[in-house]
Amino acid sequence: MSNYKHGSQRRFHTIRYGYRHWAQHQDGVRHPHRRRKKKRGVTRHLHLPEQRSLTLLGGGLGIVFAFLALQGGYSLLKANNQVSNAQQHFASLVANKTSLLTPEGRKQAAEVLSNISSDAAAASGTLHASIGLKVFGVLPIVGTQINGAKDLVADVANFSNKSMQMVTASDALAQASTGTYVDLTKLDELRKQVGINALYFKSFIRPVGGLYGPVASARRKFNDIDQNVQSLLLQGYGGIDYAERFLGLFGAKNYLIAGENQAEMRDGGAVLSWAILSTHDGHYDVNLAQSVGKLQLYRPSGYPIPPGTNEVFGPLLPTQIWQSTNATGDFSLSGQFMSSMFTAATHRSVDGVIGMDVSALQGLLRLTGPVHIAPVRGQIDAGNVVDVLLHRFYQDNRGSSQDVRHDEIASVAQAAVKKMNTTHVDVARLIRMLAEASAGRHLMIWDASPAREGLVTAYGGGGQLATTDPTSTFHLSVQSGVAAKLDYYTRIKEKVAVTVDAAGNAFVTTTATITNLAPAGQGPSYQLGPDHVNAFRPGDYVGRVYLYSPKGSSVAGGVSESGLVLNGPLAAKVAPQQTTNVTFQTILYGAVKDHHLHLRFIPQGVLHPVPLTVTINAPQWTPTLKEQSTVLDRTRTIDFSL
Repeated sequence: MSNYKHGSQRRFHTIRYGYRHWAQHQDGVRHPHRRRKKKRGVTRHLHLPEQRSLTLLGGGLGIVFAFLALQGGYSLLKANNQVSNAQQHFASLVANKTSLLTPEGRKQAAEVLSNISSDAAAASGTLHASIGLKVFGVLPIVGTQINGAKDLVADVANFSNKSMQMVTASDALAQASTGTYVDLTKLDELRKQVGINALYFKSFIRPVGGLYGPVASARRKFNDIDQNVQSLLLQGYGGIDYAERFLGLFGAKNYLIAGENQAEMRDGGAVLSWAILSTHDGHYDVNLAQSVGKLQLYRPSGYPIPPGTNEVFGPLLPTQIWQSTNATGDFSLSGQFMSSMFTAATHRSVDGVIGMDVSALQGLLRLTGPVHIAPVRGQIDAGNVVDVLLHRFYQDNRGSSQDVRHDEIASVAQAAVKKMNTTHVDVARLIRMLAEASAGRHLMIWDASPAREGLVTAYGGGGQLATTDPTSTFHLSVQSGVAAKLDYYTRIKEKVAVTVDAAGNAFVTTTATITNLAPAGQGPSYQLGPDHVNAFRPGDYVGRVYLYSPKGSSVAGGVSESGLVLNGPLAAKVAPQQTTNVTFQTILYGAVKDHHLHLRFIPQGVLHPVPLTVTINAPQWTPTLKEQSTVLDRTRTIDFSL
C-alpha cells in the first residue's frame, strides 16, 4: 500500500505530529484534519482530540528527555574538565621532579595534590548529583561512559591522596636528616608507603575498551601517568631498601671508594686513589683518603678472571694493577677485582666498592659548596674541580711525586662529605645527585652481599652491561693507551649506520670519531707525554677502542665478555688538534621484530658526554624516521618503526 498524502499539505507534514501520525501516512491510512485558514495555498489541519493528547504527551516527554540529556551531558563534560585539570597538575609534578628537592617545593607539591583532591571531589559531586546521568545510566553504552567517568574520578582522588601522603613522608625524612645522617625510622616509613602504593596504584590502571570520546581520552592519559609513577615507585622502593642496608640498619658497613681519574680512561676512569666510607645507624663518613700506591701488589690477588675477560684484558693484569681494574665494562666485576686486591694488600675486607669519578664529585660539590685540600692552592668547587684535578694540578706539580697527584679525587670526596657535617644538604637533593651520577656511569656500586647487590642491580646502579635487553645493547669504550693524562683533551662522537635487508637482519657499522684538542708544539710533560713506549711526541693521543655488541650478534673476532660480544682493541693514534675514525662491524640476525628495530646504547663515563647519531637504510621497508640523534649522558634506547 502506498503512502497516504492529503490533497494539499505542507512540507514535512507527516513528521510534524508524532509517531502515530507518521505511521498513518506510511501505512496509507486516510485520516481527516480540521481545516485551518489557508496560507499561501496550503491547507492546515488539526488533529482529532485523542491524537492531540498523544502528540502533546510525546512532545512533552521529548522535551523532558532532551533536558535530561543536555543536563547529563553538561555534567559529564564539567566533570571531565575538572578531571582534566587534575591530570595536568599530575603530569606537571611527574615531569618536574626537581620540585620535590626542597622544603618549599615539597610544600608546593602537597598544595597541588590537595587541589587535585578537591577537583576530584568536585567532579564526583557533579557526577552523582546529575539527574540526567542517573536516568541515562541504565542505557548500555551511555551507562558505560558514565561509570567510566565515575571510576576515573575515584581513581584520581585516591591517587592524589596517596601521593600527598608520600610527599609528606619525604619531607619528614628530609627535615629529620641532617649533614651526614639519615633518619632510618623515617626512611623505613617512606619505604613502606612507597612499596604499598606501588602495588595499590596498579589497581588504578583500568581498560579503555567500551569508552569513547573525552572519557576514553582522559582514562588513557591517567593510565599513562599512573604507569609512569608506578614504575618510579618500584624503582624507588628498591633504592630505599638498599639505602637502609647501606646506611647500617643491620650493622656497620665499610665500603672502598675507588677514585676514578677521567684524564686517563679505562672503561671507567683509571683508579688512582682510594678512601673508606663507613656507615652505621644512618650515619656515614669518609676517611683514609690516599694513593693506590699505598696498596701496591707484587702479584695478582688470586681472584679468578672470567675466560672472555682474561682473553681480552688479562695482559693488563686487572687483579694486580689498580689502573687496570676498570678495563672491563662490567663494574660488578671490577668491584670484585678491587675488593680482592684491597684484602690482599691490607688483610682487611670491605662490604663493597664504590667507583666515583670527577663528574660525580662535581655534582656533590654543587650540594656542599667549595672545599679545601692541603696540596691544592685555593678552594675547589663545582665550577673548577674538573680543571683543577684533571689539568691544572698536573701543571702545578711537575716535579713532585705522582703519589701526591693520585690522592686528590678521594681527598676531595672526603672533604665534601665532611663538610656535610656542618652544611645542611637536603637528602632528596643528595639522592637525586647520586641517581644522576649513576645514570651516566660516573658513580657505580658493587656490593659483596648478593642480596644487596641484587637491589643495586634492580635500580641500575651496579654498572653491568647485560642485565637489561642484552640482545639489543651496544657500548663503545675508548681507553687510554699512553702513560699520560690526555683524555682531558679528547672528544668522542659515535655514529651508527644500520642497513636492514628484506629478512629483517641488521648490518651495523659503528664509527667512533676521536678528536684530540691537546695544544700542539708543547714540550714533554706528565700530562702530554710522551711515554716513549706508545707515544713519541708530546700531545700524541694513543687510544685502545672497544665495542660491545649485543649478545648473539655476529662480530668478526668477537669475544664473549660481560654478557655481550666484545670486539677490540683497535688502535687510535691522534696527533694534537687532529681527528681520526675507528670503525666496527656487527650483524644482528632477525633484528626486526613486529616491524620495529630496537637498539640500546650504554654510555661510557667520559668527561664530555658522547653525541650519538643513528641512521637507517631499509630499502625493502618503510621506516617512519631515517635518522635519530641524542647524547649519551645516560642509557638511551632508539626505536625505528619499519
